[in-house]
Amino acid sequence: MADKVILLHGLYMHELVMWPLARRLNRLGWQTECLSYNSVSIDTEALFHRLDQARPEGPAYLVGHSLGGVLLHRYAQSRALPQGSRVVTLGSPLQGALLADRLARWHIAGVIGNAGHNGLFSDGPRRWENPARLGSLAGNAGFGFGQLLGGMPPDTEHDGTVLLPETRIEGMSDHVVLPVTHTSMLLSEPVARQTNHFLRHGAFVHDA
Repeated sequence: MADKVILLHGLYMHELVMWPLARRLNRLGWQTECLSYNSVSIDTEALFHRLDQARPEGPAYLVGHSLGGVLLHRYAQSRALPQGSRVVTLGSPLQGALLADRLARWHIAGVIGNAGHNGLFSDGPRRWENPARLGSLAGNAGFGFGQLLGGMPPDTEHDGTVLLPETRIEGMSDHVVLPVTHTSMLLSEPVARQTNHFLRHGAFVHDA
């Protein structure tokens, strides 16, 4: 029987947005399950319980896009995942997000509900401390929602929404950058291949 990957979507999204990636992973030999949750009124206890229930016995294989990856970091902080577990985050601001902090400064952070306090607000350096291997995939195509919210720093690579430095966290096992935007990464065949490779081998493929 194929191993199972659980996929978690990002802010304002639904499990449907993870289906294209899930289908590609199916073709690469995985079972998949996409979970939905209310991303602006996050009940972490309920969500983490659902993740517990969805996980089969043995190693956990988890993939999160954007906020979904941030929540998987929080999940891993509260669980000792089994030996051999692997987590892939896609465009996830693991250090918090400039755009979320900007909304707070503008006193309109209510538009993201409690997502800010569930990891999108910056609150100092963070670490990955779970024995599971973490692979962080980032995009650098540089076009997206950030242009509508005051622009992105001109001297820092980004995927249009999340800055490259925000996707790095001490303790991660690997990091890779692909020429995709924050949204297009979910439709990208190379992203699916890199995700599959990390889940199977604990590392991304890097050009020589």
